[in-house]
Amino acid sequence: MISLGEIRAALDGSWLLLRNRPEGMAFFDQSIQGFWRSFAVVFLLLPVFLAGGQAEKKLYFSENLFHPDAFPNDSFWFAQTVGLGIDWLALPVLLAIVAVPIGVSNRYVPFIVARNWTSLLASIPYLITYLLFLLGVISPGITILLSLTCLVVVVWYRYQVARIALQSTVSVTVGVVVLDVLLTLVIAQIVGQMWGT
Repeated sequence: MISLGEIRAALDGSWLLLRNRPEGMAFFDQSIQGFWRSFAVVFLLLPVFLAGGQAEKKLYFSENLFHPDAFPNDSFWFAQTVGLGIDWLALPVLLAIVAVPIGVSNRYVPFIVARNWTSLLASIPYLITYLLFLLGVISPGITILLSLTCLVVVVWYRYQVARIALQSTVSVTVGVVVLDVLLTLVIAQIVGQMWGT
């Protein structure tokens, strides 16, 4: 179980990394036990996952791509859940395979710990956007625009985290971030095909 103290410390560390302050790494448990525990952060992301799924459905309905009564709800949520699990694990697994060849094996654990925990802070802009849309405060067009803006900011944040945590060259850091983004996009495409888009 992740404690509230651990969550607070990780959010403090995540905020420091966002502000380009390497001392933020000290707020994360970078032990092997801390490495495995950091994967439990995915359960803290479930509100964002659920809000995002509901927002995606509402977008489909607003564009008349699906009728609410004919929407494959079970297939949709099954595919989304599978996609979340794969997306959460894909980068750590692939990076573990290439960590030695690209020279980041000694920084692999700290990076994955930071990557997992900073996902919590990175999800907040998305959550706000989804909730505003679901509450009818913003239109579908504004929602898409804000989501793309969030993506740009989060990619930049991912770069900051990778640069500080990996302590590697710019090319390796950029490569890791690009790999992370590409995996998410490919998995999203596969998820869509799984349930029928």
